[in-house]
Amino acid sequence: MKIYLANILLLFVYGAVFLKDASKRKNAIFCSLASLNWILLSGLRHLTVGADTIKYGYMFEQAKGISWVTLWNDRTDIFINKTLGKDPGYIVFQKLVQLFTSSYRTWLIIAAVLFIVPLGVFIYKHSANSLISFLIYSCMFYSFFSITGTRQTLVTAIAVFAGYKYIKERCLLKFLLLILIASFIHFSVVFFIPAYFIVNMKITNKYLYLCGCTFVAVLAFKEAIFRLVSSISGYGQYQPFEGAATWNFSILLIALTVVALLKRKEILSNNPQAKHYINALLTAVILVPFTFVNPSVMRVVQYYSLFIILLVPEIINSFKKQERFFVYFVACSALILLLIKNNPVYIFFWQS
Repeated sequence: MKIYLANILLLFVYGAVFLKDASKRKNAIFCSLASLNWILLSGLRHLTVGADTIKYGYMFEQAKGISWVTLWNDRTDIFINKTLGKDPGYIVFQKLVQLFTSSYRTWLIIAAVLFIVPLGVFIYKHSANSLISFLIYSCMFYSFFSITGTRQTLVTAIAVFAGYKYIKERCLLKFLLLILIASFIHFSVVFFIPAYFIVNMKITNKYLYLCGCTFVAVLAFKEAIFRLVSSISGYGQYQPFEGAATWNFSILLIALTVVALLKRKEILSNNPQAKHYINALLTAVILVPFTFVNPSVMRVVQYYSLFIILLVPEIINSFKKQERFFVYFVACSALILLLIKNNPVYIFFWQS
């Protein structure tokens, strides 16, 4: 827990030093230092930190014993003969890395760099307040992307951080090509394809009414829809189970949605591009009921909810200048309290 709080403190120190003015160069330095923090925290973590860290370690070691000939034959069966195979591109990527290193520790650092650097660039280019954006990541999203889900972490860097450029530029073919490449590492990324069409929707009253009706319908028929979509998409192994719940995250998303919609005129007046972030959040909220059927759906929700790191700074800027400091203080305090409440454990790999 202490190391996470130390990271938060460093973010504020970096912010005080480099974010006093609107200098792009100083903002770039801040984003670089904040990114370096998370590369080190992710890459140097103990194998017991993160639910899947050890499992991915086993996968990395198993990949060493598979020859390129066997790998080619297996991939051929998957792609041509349509035999059973899950995320066939991930092991290929591991084998390519193993041409240069056989160390799982080095792989963890490489994976951290491949995600955190695009995250830092994403925040630098699009965030109205880099400190808040990194604070949101450090309190809400780090546990999945920096600690647990290696495969989805890699595809998020490709589909969301790199893909957003083509969403903005309306380059559908390039966006779909990125999704295709990423889908070989983690197939769930195909559920991010609708983002290309959704984010540019005009946020009118009729549109919001349609979103509200869709949310109610999903809430009412979530299990039936979940079974149908999981069957069609090839995720039939994920079944509804009793006790699934994501209350804290769901309440937070809904609360942010309410505030964003109440302030949408001011937000869009300051930054018309913020409609992308609002639409992404609305999509995440519509998908949230499925996480009460099976928490694995959170993997899909994360692709859309990540845009919170850009939306919250826009929400803060939508308030009057005399109110902004108070809102900023409340946002920072709430995020830090959320981190403390979760009480995450962290140790470095050299610690016992």
